[in-house]
Amino acid sequence: MDLVKLLEFLADGEYHSGVEMGAALGVSRTAVWKALGKLESDGVALEVTKGKGYRVRGGLDLLDYDVIVSRLQLHSDKLDSVCVLQDVDSTNSYLMRGDLLTSGYSVCLAERQTLGRGRRGRTWHSPYAKNIYLSMAFGLSGGAEVLEGLSLALGVAVANCLSDQGIQGVGLKWPNDIWVDGKKLAGILVELKGEAEFGWKVVAGLGINVLMSENDGRGVGQPWTSLELVSGKQTHDRSLWSAFLIESLIETIERYRTNGLSSLLDDWSKFDILAGKEVTLSGVEGGGVCHGVDSRGRLLVDIGGKVTVVNAGEVSVRPNESTD
Repeated sequence: MDLVKLLEFLADGEYHSGVEMGAALGVSRTAVWKALGKLESDGVALEVTKGKGYRVRGGLDLLDYDVIVSRLQLHSDKLDSVCVLQDVDSTNSYLMRGDLLTSGYSVCLAERQTLGRGRRGRTWHSPYAKNIYLSMAFGLSGGAEVLEGLSLALGVAVANCLSDQGIQGVGLKWPNDIWVDGKKLAGILVELKGEAEFGWKVVAGLGINVLMSENDGRGVGQPWTSLELVSGKQTHDRSLWSAFLIESLIETIERYRTNGLSSLLDDWSKFDILAGKEVTLSGVEGGGVCHGVDSRGRLLVDIGGKVTVVNAGEVSVRPNESTD
């Protein structure tokens, strides 16, 4: 049976009996029971109460393709495709399997990722219908230099979007992690295919915590937060947030294509949480004090009175203060 239709039935957070759901969906009670078991195995938390039936406590905020696309009319001429999947290995991998793009954008969102990834091969935890798992594919022409500041530009796009929608205390941790109040809210993973002579296919994956619970985040190995926690609101429209983020990403990438990272450095500086802070560099003996980034997006760190240039692929950076 169609699991999406069953999920839509349960999305209201109310109790529904197996008989009721079977009649509404045109299937047997046994088929409903098997489908509910599949949902549980996929990570959907179901409650069962004798005499009442099944429910998802608090309901589900399912992604709505129509809401997302209708909100993107401003950029409809730049969009090649938008897809919303029930589950996928990773939204990045899904788009990387496609053909090389030209000047348009393709977007993939999913309710759940089974093999979500972060930077340096880390696992990105992807509880069902709790967060935003979004990837955008687009083309860039030019040599390797066109890629140098891209990660920072994408981070600026997300930070500006969050700030514009009223989220306070948004910060960027080089090269593109999004933090709020000393905790990670979102991360970005950039993957590439192609070469300088023929152009680059870029896939930028964004994972942003929206409604993740303490139980969902037990396996996360660093302090984390969510839009629910930082905003104080118990409900967030993930479809609307997805549209906001897609809009901001397209606008920022277009600026980057035209004017490069230099047009975004003021925005980066506004959100930079490492500037003036002591940091520890993994793979580098000792630490130093950050002095922002250069025109190529490389981190500048004063180590023993000498400014060292740090490339994103070489080290990870950790602020010494636990609050940042």
